[in-house]
Amino acid sequence: MSFQPVHRIILATGLALAGAAILSACGQKGPLTIPDTPAAQQRATLPQTVFGGARAPAPPASAASAPPRPVPVPALPNVPDIQ
Repeated sequence: MSFQPVHRIILATGLALAGAAILSACGQKGPLTIPDTPAAQQRATLPQTVFGGARAPAPPASAASAPPRPVPVPALPNVPDIQ
């Protein structure tokens, strides 16, 4: 049983439509930003996740008798630029 040219056209058209449908879901929604909501303050940023500098979770708000100390953020490694 051979793969007829008509079947190839139908398959290629179906694959093209499926690819267009998948790529249409990847629409641009604006520039990427770091969220500043209270829920996002306890999450690590991408460099902290990749290079291992995630902060410890913040203490509960009821233990705020003393002003919070700033948590030191580790420096990113010195990586040479790719040319």
